[in-house]
Amino acid sequence: MYTLKSIAKRGATLSAAFVLVVSSLAASAVPAFADELNPLTERSLTLSSSSPGWADTDGSGNSTYAPPNSGANGKKTGNYFGFKVSTDTSTGTDKIKAMSFQYCTGSAGACTAPGNDTVHGTDDPSNQESDLNVTYPSAQEVDSGDFSTVIDTGSDPATAGTVKAVPGYTNNNPKYQAQGGTGDAAEAAKNVAGNFIVMYYSPAANAGAGGWVQSTGWTATTSNQEEATGTGQQNAIILQNSTSPLGLVAGTQVKVLFFATANDYITNPGEGAFFVKINTFKNFTALSTTPGSENTLADNVASGDVIDGGVTVANVMNQSIQITTKVLETMEFSVGTVDPDTLTKTELAASDIGSNTHIPCNRILTRMTPSDSENVLKLGDQTQESSLKTDQAFATHSYWRLSSNSSAGATVYYSGHTLSNTSGDEIAPIGTTAKSSAPGSEQFGLALATATLSGGHTFDDATHGVDYSTAGTNENAADNGKTGVDDSVLTDLGATNTSGWDYTNLNKSYHSPRLNPLNPVAAYANGTGTITSGGTAQFAFDKMSDTIPAAIASESDQVVDCVTAKMRYIGNIAATTPAGIYTTKINYIAAPQY
Repeated sequence: MYTLKSIAKRGATLSAAFVLVVSSLAASAVPAFADELNPLTERSLTLSSSSPGWADTDGSGNSTYAPPNSGANGKKTGNYFGFKVSTDTSTGTDKIKAMSFQYCTGSAGACTAPGNDTVHGTDDPSNQESDLNVTYPSAQEVDSGDFSTVIDTGSDPATAGTVKAVPGYTNNNPKYQAQGGTGDAAEAAKNVAGNFIVMYYSPAANAGAGGWVQSTGWTATTSNQEEATGTGQQNAIILQNSTSPLGLVAGTQVKVLFFATANDYITNPGEGAFFVKINTFKNFTALSTTPGSENTLADNVASGDVIDGGVTVANVMNQSIQITTKVLETMEFSVGTVDPDTLTKTELAASDIGSNTHIPCNRILTRMTPSDSENVLKLGDQTQESSLKTDQAFATHSYWRLSSNSSAGATVYYSGHTLSNTSGDEIAPIGTTAKSSAPGSEQFGLALATATLSGGHTFDDATHGVDYSTAGTNENAADNGKTGVDDSVLTDLGATNTSGWDYTNLNKSYHSPRLNPLNPVAAYANGTGTITSGGTAQFAFDKMSDTIPAAIASESDQVVDCVTAKMRYIGNIAATTPAGIYTTKINYIAAPQY
């Protein structure tokens, strides 16, 4: 399981687990510039990959389908930030002249860069060690003439502001390249220079219909800004704009996108969580380590030049006791091949958990027993070495489970390439329009398997349960034959008990596995059913997802409490599909919105 955490310096609700911190501040500690320390709201951070920083290969163990900014590459990732400003800088001279993004192991206190490399600066894949490192030696903003090539600048709220193609990349299939292929969306961006974009939403764009506008004139520098002994790696990005400072009305939505390229990228830590502290500034003094004139990011934060992002406290007119509390932001996200809720006590004791006790919202397991391979699925006829056939469809499945206390919900994405061999042959991805199984033609796709719930589940959508009964003939997975706990020990608080109490207003962590309140994206919502020719189950697969993660489920209005998803995968081949061993890695990415 990978855990992602992000936090701004003001307390906010952001995690599946919460920590309570209480302190008493004397009145004399109230800063005179409290109006300048407003929080950035509705903050989000989306990673191009949630893989650890030592991982940069595809399903075949090479880099062919694991380019920078792709789901399989944790060594060279892109980071996409989003937030709304609180302070009105549209008038006057105090406009946004700088922004800082500081990566830390904690959400408060002295900052230490994240990482687990025992010899810092020498990431070791064999030991599964790496430090977070921000590497942008040739940082360059995307030219304004290329902005609409990379970003959807239209007014449709469903697509506006999304990334259409990653700068500098094209279709990375070597055979496609050798044949001089054209027509992919990525082709338009293959000659685009630059690796970061600053943009904001303007109601006046598109003749008053609204849309995203690029803010230009920014330069980016990176440095080590640790405030305690740590890895020594670069953990901060500073954006500055002396020519065209950004003036915005309060509540304006801003996005800052850092793309990964071959030479400019962000390396994920090898394990654990990390936090990013974000600040905007009206003035920024250049960072320096020169003896006698040292200046750090912390000095700039303490200077009084912060516009949004700092901690705020209340001003009072008497000698009062002020109490500050924070619910620290965390997210639990596990991906694997076995849901422990489907195992008996005996099977659970024999699994990686090593205990026969079912607990609420237990992590998805990466294997059935400790001797099995982790997160490996075998798709195809198990009597013939997991091979596909032209006259029969085959399926397999996995799971993911997400918890987050982010008040604005979360979105789950997938990133990956279609099934491919080392010669560059591919099984055709289904595309972004859902289709039923068609044996005899090439197909690779995925979808969510949901089921209708019944029996007093007052908070469950009728189609958002997890369908454990899907597996059947020609569907091989790590948990074959498991359809649910046979010695049920989990209590569903969505039901009314025998005394007539309705538990729907209590914490809902004890409940039957379900996707609700996440809503499946239409193309991936119908994975339940048969996979015979023209079967009832439907699948899709976005070929652009290897560099632009595709959303499969989202929620934007409420906390996501222990949601579970079952992912089904389908494979079909044609008589002309080249022989070979086909593999892929599918990476799932969770992004909470605050």
